[in-house]
Amino acid sequence: MGVENYHVIELVGEGSFGKVYKGRRKFTGQTVAMKFILKHGKSEKDIQNLRQEIEILRKLKHENIIQMLDSFESPQEFCVVTEFAQGELFEILEDDKCLPEEEVQKIAKQLVRALHYLHSNRIIHRDMKPQNILICAGGVVKLCDFGFARAMSTNTVVLRSIKGTASFDYHLGSNSTVSTRLFSGIGTPLYMAPELVREQPYNHTADLWSTGVILYELFVGQPPFYTNSVYALIRHIIKDPVKYPDSMSSNFRSFLRGLLNKDPHSRLTWPKLLDHPFVAETFEDVEARELRANTAASRGCDAAWKGEQHVQTTGLTCAPKGEQHVQTTGLAYAPEGKSPSPTIMDHPQGNGQQPVITSPQPESQRVTENDNIQSGSILTSGCQILDKLENNSRTAKGAKLIGQDNEALSVIMLPLKNRLNRDQDVLTSIQSLKILSNLVVAGAINSTGVLNEIYRELTGFTAHLLDIKKSDCIDLLVKCFSLIKKLLDYCGSGSGDSYIKHWFTILELYMKVSSCTDDASGRVLFESIACITAIVSRVAQGLKASLATKHADVSINGLKEILDHARTAGVTDTLLSQLVTCGTSLMSGSSNLLRAACEACRAIWSFIDAYEIQSAKEITHVFPLSSMHSPSLVRLNIKGDESEPLTGIDSVKIVELVTRVFLRSKAVQIAFYYCLRQRLEAAWSSVIQIILRCCLHNSSVTGVLCGLPSSLPVTTVVSGGGDNTIISEIFSLLSLCASFDRGQQTGDTNNLKSKLANPCALICHSCLLLAAVAQSLKSAGRNSAIFMLTSSPNKQRSRLSDLAHHYSLCDRIQNSFQPHSMSAMLAFASILSLESNPSVETSISEIAVPLIPRSATLCDYLRISIDDGNGSKLSYWHGLRDGCVGLLDARLKWGGPLAIQQLCASGIPQTLIDLLGNNHSDQIGLSPVGVVWTVSSLCQCLPGGASTFRQVLLRREHVKLVSDLVSDVHLKLIMCWSGPGGGKNGVKDTVNAVINLLAFPFVAVQNVPSSPSNAAAAAASVNSGFLLNMGSPGGKVSADDKDMVRAIEASMGKYLQILLEVGIPGQTIQCLRHVELKDAARLVAFLAKMTGHRSLVVQLLGKGLLNPNIMRRLLDNSSPREVILDVLSIVSDLARMDKNFYEHIKGADILELLKRFLTHEDPNVRAKACSAIGNMCRHSSYFYGLLAKHNIITLLVDRCSDEDKRTRKFSCFAIGNAAYHNDFFYEELRRCIPQLAKLLLSAEEDKTKANASGALSNLVRNSNKLCDDIVSKGAMQALLKLVADYSVVALNPSRRDAINESPLKIALFSLAKMCAHSPCRQFLRSSALYPVIGRLRQSPEATIANYATVIYNKTCDA
Repeated sequence: MGVENYHVIELVGEGSFGKVYKGRRKFTGQTVAMKFILKHGKSEKDIQNLRQEIEILRKLKHENIIQMLDSFESPQEFCVVTEFAQGELFEILEDDKCLPEEEVQKIAKQLVRALHYLHSNRIIHRDMKPQNILICAGGVVKLCDFGFARAMSTNTVVLRSIKGTASFDYHLGSNSTVSTRLFSGIGTPLYMAPELVREQPYNHTADLWSTGVILYELFVGQPPFYTNSVYALIRHIIKDPVKYPDSMSSNFRSFLRGLLNKDPHSRLTWPKLLDHPFVAETFEDVEARELRANTAASRGCDAAWKGEQHVQTTGLTCAPKGEQHVQTTGLAYAPEGKSPSPTIMDHPQGNGQQPVITSPQPESQRVTENDNIQSGSILTSGCQILDKLENNSRTAKGAKLIGQDNEALSVIMLPLKNRLNRDQDVLTSIQSLKILSNLVVAGAINSTGVLNEIYRELTGFTAHLLDIKKSDCIDLLVKCFSLIKKLLDYCGSGSGDSYIKHWFTILELYMKVSSCTDDASGRVLFESIACITAIVSRVAQGLKASLATKHADVSINGLKEILDHARTAGVTDTLLSQLVTCGTSLMSGSSNLLRAACEACRAIWSFIDAYEIQSAKEITHVFPLSSMHSPSLVRLNIKGDESEPLTGIDSVKIVELVTRVFLRSKAVQIAFYYCLRQRLEAAWSSVIQIILRCCLHNSSVTGVLCGLPSSLPVTTVVSGGGDNTIISEIFSLLSLCASFDRGQQTGDTNNLKSKLANPCALICHSCLLLAAVAQSLKSAGRNSAIFMLTSSPNKQRSRLSDLAHHYSLCDRIQNSFQPHSMSAMLAFASILSLESNPSVETSISEIAVPLIPRSATLCDYLRISIDDGNGSKLSYWHGLRDGCVGLLDARLKWGGPLAIQQLCASGIPQTLIDLLGNNHSDQIGLSPVGVVWTVSSLCQCLPGGASTFRQVLLRREHVKLVSDLVSDVHLKLIMCWSGPGGGKNGVKDTVNAVINLLAFPFVAVQNVPSSPSNAAAAAASVNSGFLLNMGSPGGKVSADDKDMVRAIEASMGKYLQILLEVGIPGQTIQCLRHVELKDAARLVAFLAKMTGHRSLVVQLLGKGLLNPNIMRRLLDNSSPREVILDVLSIVSDLARMDKNFYEHIKGADILELLKRFLTHEDPNVRAKACSAIGNMCRHSSYFYGLLAKHNIITLLVDRCSDEDKRTRKFSCFAIGNAAYHNDFFYEELRRCIPQLAKLLLSAEEDKTKANASGALSNLVRNSNKLCDDIVSKGAMQALLKLVADYSVVALNPSRRDAINESPLKIALFSLAKMCAHSPCRQFLRSSALYPVIGRLRQSPEATIANYATVIYNKTCDA
């Protein structure tokens, strides 16, 4: 082919290389650019290398590169023919000066793709400038003018200097080099890289520098270095830094900094360049590009029609001029004014063919029944007939005519029936698929029979393509699957048997694709999975529609059969396997399989959704609180102690499989991450829904989502949710939705990166996922929001602000619930609940508290009634009101006393009580998590004033309402609940919340030292129920809250009576059966508090408080330290309170356990054990025999020299009581005398010395067995020394308080007892300290003076 095949129209450009003309190819009308390059002045070597260069450029085929169509040469010149494009980027700059960043970004993405293609083919452009960039229709960028381009061989790393005339070094092999002088100069100085202007070696990164300069100029209006002096320009390029305007986004600035790096080795390059956020392609970019590619491909067969006038009909033939034919069916067109006269010819029944409609035609053009349709006139007319049909199918009217023309449809289907028997069938098959696609989209085919025929031939043709496994059939396969999906989307897929048959066919095709490895682009895989998604989505829609009907629908059985078959065929396993493959590809740097990954996620979610809907009729999705109020629902929900899946067994199995693969496979984690980054709404929603369920299924998923180390200790806090984590992408999505919302409010949506069809649904799903992650972290004991928000205050503020934005509209929307707003509240509350210590102010609390809605808003929402039962839920697992009460709880915890007072004044306590007591089960809207927050909020209100305390806890019906939450029925329902707030952790949280509320009065009075109630309880063990004092609302009550303290003290009797009437003591003991031992601390602490009140003890004992099985469980080695301490306190308090309780303590069978605790590693446990034993000997010798049987006294004596001072104190107390009632233990206790004496002389607490003194007195109380030891072991001397030391205080009238607190009285009492025995009197009288006794007779303290007088008289009488 030569110049004679072109019309040369006009000159459009001229340069040192030659001239460029606009031309048109003869017979086609295709407009081209013709570049003529003169041979004159070039050597043979130059010409030869020019030929090689042209051959290199001929192979370039890329959307963003001007394509070479042809080339030829004459003796005088070369001619290179390329596609013709008008509109230089340079002209846009001249007209508009600069462009918005979004437009620059669109150009940048296309330039980067073009350069990546060139550089991947080892070609450097070397003359990047605006004049060589063309802007075509639709904003498509074309890179042109490769006059300076040069090729890089596989051995060439850098190219040498451009000094002087350009040379082209092209390594052909080994060491041979061909050097060619192509052009007189290279590059434009304004756009040249520093290494070029410095005449240094360079490589492909020189093009990237030039690209950066061009993009900078597009945005700013001039290049970064601009001057009229060439020398000054070179100096600027080499030395000066680039200055970036403030209006430039951070992503754009980061991108340009990477390109405009003066060091070519540090310059941003491949492959990282492709992944930079500024130019990374989104799913929408890929789809738009493929659409353009498909459009361009469709024009290939139509080339002969370009520029010609033809009638827009559906015709297969055109009637010759003068023929009287009419056209309605699309077979011919007629002169104006003629009436149609079609005839209908039916084939005999049973031959498997559809009726064919024909119109009168010339004999030479008519197709008859006897013709072989594959070799008749239709095939002879070939591409032209299909061309016309394709053109006409592009309009709704034309498509409708074709859809009604059975003969036309037969012609369209012919290439598919031929199964690629001929080489030309590939092009005609593609065209047939395009026409059918247009017909389907236009809804032009209404006949079920025709649709089934098309479906059957199409799937058969697709199966044939997969079987022959030709690599050049990829595009054809893509179009086949795309059309199958359109048939499913636009025409439906029927129901019953045909529906199932479609499924079987599609699944068979998909399985063939999944086993094929020839499709490196991933397009066939994507389209085949999309067909699976389409049909499973239809199944889900059908099942959902059936939920509205109460009667059985026979057609539903077909839908269920599809799901059953999918389960047995292992479709989800195959999808997950391909997801692993896609993720592996993404990890290698290729994005070819990204669309397939997104579609696989959609398919997996479609299956989960369908199975969940299928189970909806079988499972009653009711929250435990609602079930408790409905006896019939209780029976349905309590099925043993095992959790029942809320979404059905089949759904859970898929989620379990996905979770297992997700945790084991980094590739799947990467696939999910990149699917979220694509900003494709359908993929977004699917991935979020899948991850939500995985997170609920296994708490380990949470660590992966937040990017936490796998072996991180629970108590170690690290920054989580940082960049490149899935949680970060979820927050980015919410930020995007917030931007979308703000844009809608202001009417400015031009600058949004994405238009969302249903942002509310995305917000809802995303927030539910964040809530699930936060709740999972909290259940695992990770109590810090930093795990999700990172440690960066800026990111914390940004993320929390975006969440708050989504519920900030609540103030403007009254009397209605917006699910996405309620979900945002839930996420915010769940994250804030991770900050477990309100007394410690953190950066997160400073940011979060001002973002919590106003108290009035929260109150209003809690008072809105829910009319629809289904409307009370955000999901299967989350209640509509959960987030609202969660934020209320946060405001009460973090807002301080003022917030509590304001909310109490607004009547919120009664609102919360009403919420818990709502007997309309479908209107509560509280999941177990919401119930815990409600009770916690109620508890936080109690310090708000005496009236609130009376309102909540001094009404029997309210206490009963709260106690029902820890009833056997409700706790079993919670144990069976498989969502957040369910299971063992849910039972623990519910019980603890109720205990905190009921224990409020006990903690409050104990917290006020001067309280009479506290004084009455002073006899109780020290620090009993200490765990309740820590962080409990009762601890907020201080001595300054006089009204509150008086109200509690005055009402304590009434409150205790209410507890008895409701049965709280017994119910609390029953709760022990529902909680794990490790979670029983707060429960046992409450029991310890109640044990301090005699009126409650009788019911506690009657309900089995000291049941041996309970005691053994609570005092087991694995029991938490706090539990053991409180159980020992309970035993000690009961023993102290009344000797009638001794029998109950004996029945508990804990003596051997007490013995073990005397040598426990924890000194507090040892001290408590000593105290308990001491009180067990307080009232009588009831336990003496048992103590002896278990050899406890010996260990008790050893504790006198314990390293812990509290243990020493209580061991002295226990020894004293063990010796008090008789001399049964005197011989065993003989060994303690020197130890007691030593304690009297040591720097011990006064109470310890008092206990030691008392013990010594009891060792001589019942006999004189130990008198000699008392004297010889220094006990009497120690007592006298103690008396002497404290005598100064005793004789000082102003120190009476000090006297009362000193051990002096007990020491004198002991000496008085000892004086009953002769050895003791003799020692005393002979002691040098004896005169002190005489002086103490003058003490102003009567008791001391009396004891001293008794001692003096006894010694004198002797």
